[in-house]
Parts: sequence; structure tokens; C-alpha cells
Amino acid sequence: AGTNEIWAVARFSDEAARARLEAAGARCVSVDLVDGDLSALPTDFAYALNFSVMKTNDWGRDLDGNAGGTGELMFHCRKAKAFLHCSSTAVYQPAGHHKFAETDALGDNHRVWEFIATYSINKIAAEAMARFGARHLQLPTTIARLNVPYGDGGGWPGAHLEAALTGAP
Repeated sequence: AGTNEIWAVARFSDEAARARLEAAGARCVSVDLVDGDLSALPTDFAYALNFSVMKTNDWGRDLDGNAGGTGELMFHCRKAKAFLHCSSTAVYQPAGHHKFAETDALGDNHRVWEFIATYSINKIAAEAMARFGARHLQLPTTIARLNVPYGDGGGWPGAHLEAALTGAP
């Protein structure tokens, strides 16, 4: 942020997180990608990075936020030099300890977890929207499939531990 104008866009339900970003020099704007109203944002971003995710287990809301939100953001930022869409290795069809390649089969590997049943399908849908936006908006786009998220709230290692402790699949 010292040499660039940084905009952070989120629901910002955590005021402490917002304060940390603002202290680092980011301009924070509250936006809910479900409703798609990006009018508070400029349209001349040089680069756009999308790390958003909806995980409410409400299929309609999650699809609107993940796939629809990705499309709205790409359309709004269509003048950018490039767009980065953060996805997940959750998009792959489960295959044991297989090392995945980008061309491997996609599938719904989160349906076994009731608390996050919409996640895999929504990440696949958001990737499809990112591919569509890249083609039709001629917006250079990279889809990064990240793995093993964790943080103060636990994340994936914590979820696996909880599943093991409770005997869940």
C-alpha cells in the first residue's frame, strides 16, 4: 500500500479486520457480492484479486455470491490488466492420495460435510464464471486453486481433527 492504491472489498462484519487493513493503508469498502452492487468502487483498477467466498449452505445465496459475485466483479473490473480468482483444490473429484493436475476431474467432495455442503459445487461454479468472464470480457485471468486454509479460527486442519474426534467421515 506504500506505493499502490489498494482497495479492500468485503462484507466487513469483523471491524477489527477492517481496522487492520485500513492501518496498513488499504481503502476499505463494504460490499456484499450477493446483491452485486459495486457502485461504491471505481472502475479503473489495474489488477483485481478475488478471494471472496460464500459458505452459508443456502444454495441460492451461495451461488449468487460465488458465481454471480465473481461475474459482477469481473464485469465491474473489466478494464483491469488482469484478474486473479482464488479457488480451491476442493473442486477436484476425490481420488485418495492422487497428486492432482489442472486437467483432473472435478467433483463434489464436500457433500459429506453437512456444515459446508455447498462449497465444492460453488467453487466449481465460480471457476466457470471466471472462465466465461475471461473469454467474453477479454480480461486476462488466472485461477489459483489453493489448498489447506487455516488461521485463527482453525481452518481445514482443525476441521479434520474435529471429524476424527467425532468419528465423522
